[in-house]
Amino acid sequence: MLRPPDEKLLVLGRTIRRMRRERDLSQEAVALAAGVHPNQVGRLERGTGDVYTTTMLRIVAGLGVSLSDVAREYDERLAER
Repeated sequence: MLRPPDEKLLVLGRTIRRMRRERDLSQEAVALAAGVHPNQVGRLERGTGDVYTTTMLRIVAGLGVSLSDVAREYDERLAER
């Protein structure tokens, strides 16, 4: 039986998704730039799978944003809940 995604992973995933869409990038484009499989980007965006720190850093780089930008927006979104 699948367990529901962790709320913090959902917030992180939605943050990544919003940033990706804001840049008009597909999951495939981000995955290619990050050197990861597109499924990893999708799982991260859905909050359904933990990712390694190195994978997260690659995805952030693939988005062309800084980790601090992601962390700032993540903190803001988490505070809204």
